[in-house]
Amino acid sequence: MRKFTRLSIAIFIMIAIPFTGAFAARRAERSGYKPFRLLEVNVSAVADTAPPLDVMEVVTKAINAINSFNIDEVANLYTPNAVVADDEAPYSWNGPTAGVQWLNSVEKACKDNGVTKLKGTIEPVNVFQQSADNVYIVVPVSFSGKLPNKQNFAVKGAFTFVLRQQNGKWLIKSQAWLQRKAINGE
Repeated sequence: MRKFTRLSIAIFIMIAIPFTGAFAARRAERSGYKPFRLLEVNVSAVADTAPPLDVMEVVTKAINAINSFNIDEVANLYTPNAVVADDEAPYSWNGPTAGVQWLNSVEKACKDNGVTKLKGTIEPVNVFQQSADNVYIVVPVSFSGKLPNKQNFAVKGAFTFVLRQQNGKWLIKSQAWLQRKAINGE
């Protein structure tokens, strides 16, 4: 018979108990037993609810700045070590002026491609999570505008933001844009 050491028993317990607990919770939940569901919710320190107004104000300012290319709107919305990623060259901007650099790049791309009347419209938010001083939010946006040949331009996608509260104020820590066609080929 194999001899078990204290270390091997401890490792087995560390691996087996979480799996056993997860299976027991699922089994109990299927049977209608509710305390496991309450335990799961109470253990989590993250809330997935509707975003508060002060968070949406920051996100809305960043997105609506595209409508007028007003760099003053975004100048104070980003953390000192912010990162912004977008599908406009050079694709990534860093630091406290990341938002200004990003907005200038979007404006340049519009001018270079003859896009006018660019307008971003925020759609309902379905993904929002918040801890004590951090927020994760995915904001669906529809962009429309005019191309040089007077044809309508439209693209849908989403901005993913991470906001961090600093000195009682929500600031953008990271921002990334992803077109819908990148996900499902539309």
